Amino acid sequence: MRRTNFLLFFFLPFAGIIVIFLVVSSLNRAAVRRNTEALVREQLQATAEILKVNVSHFLEEGTSPERVVEFAAGEEGVYYLALLDRDKNILGWKSRYEGYLPLSSGDTSRTAPWIISSPVGSIFNLLAPLSLKGGESYFLYLGYSLSRLDEMLARSNRNFLLVFGFLVAVGVIFFSGVFNLQKNYLTKTREAEEEKKEKERFREISAFTSAVAHEIKNPLNSLSLLCDLIQRKGPPDARQEAALGKAEVRRISEIIDRFSAALKPFRPNNQAFPLRGAVLAARDSLAAEILRPDVHFRYSEPGPVTVFADRLLLGQALVNLLRNAFEATDKGTISVEAETSRRRVTIRIADTGKGIPPEELGSIFDPFFTTKDQGMGVGLYLARKIVEAHDGRIEARSESGAGTTFIIQLPGDRHE
Repeated sequence: MRRTNFLLFFFLPFAGIIVIFLVVSSLNRAAVRRNTEALVREQLQATAEILKVNVSHFLEEGTSPERVVEFAAGEEGVYYLALLDRDKNILGWKSRYEGYLPLSSGDTSRTAPWIISSPVGSIFNLLAPLSLKGGESYFLYLGYSLSRLDEMLARSNRNFLLVFGFLVAVGVIFFSGVFNLQKNYLTKTREAEEEKKEKERFREISAFTSAVAHEIKNPLNSLSLLCDLIQRKGPPDARQEAALGKAEVRRISEIIDRFSAALKPFRPNNQAFPLRGAVLAARDSLAAEILRPDVHFRYSEPGPVTVFADRLLLGQALVNLLRNAFEATDKGTISVEAETSRRRVTIRIADTGKGIPPEELGSIFDPFFTTKDQGMGVGLYLARKIVEAHDGRIEARSESGAGTTFIIQLPGDRHE
């Protein structure tokens, strides 16, 4: 699945879920507010009816409007209260709204409850008519605090934000995990496809190389026999030339054999053995070839390190890597460090040579890539093939002028 399709398949539905959640939550909060306001309206009207009875009783007994308001204003939830005459003139009032009564001339014509905002929250207002037994008419003006409603809505908003944040966090974590899995899957698929193409390419190259090697080595064998014959029966001057020719024939044959070996698949015959002996044997096999007094060799391990591998193949890989290290180092140290961690063996082969330029570092394991005049570019490639045939991996780290380190990771002793 391509990244664009992945985004369409996963993230757009997630975004849709978030939008739906926001819309539903908003509608739900609006419905809660409407229903709560309806309940408060009913409660306010019920409170007004009770107050109307009490106020009527006080007024009929001759209590002054100021005293009536003083008695009635103590009702729980009543934020301010006023008594108006039939012409809607204020006879008496009591308010907790910053010391004044929020009632304008426009409000006195209202017949339905209304809401105003205040420093303590929303206040529900009601202007209710009041009639006494003697026929006098009054109006009772009430302001009922909706602070509990505001607190409830604020709590609802906080809960909504918490749930929304949790949903987003879970969604991000989940879809990030899915995205990473998909990304890893695509990477593995791409690597598998590239590996398949590489195998197909080298299968073709191997078949072609085998055919070419067969066609070349037959005349080379005849040429080698001819050189032997000249060496035995030819004139003295020709014998030396025949010996040089035979050496060149042998060199060509060795080059063909190495190219053929580079393209053959490896089938390791694994067994457990100490790594130290394999490293020292590889070093000793190079002693007569490239070891120099100015280049020192050092092997270290925290304790006996055992590998589970093909001794001959791993030895060949170590020889190739050590040869490469010694050829790159004119003076200094070649160090091999080994350690075991979680049944994995890590081998570091470091030199103090001239290093590898960054533009070449990514190609050193490619077949037939070389910067040496006499090189064929198969040593490091064979080392990588051998390591990978053991379910291991190899990498190189280098800086120009600061040396190179090859890091190999192999399975440990599986019989421990």
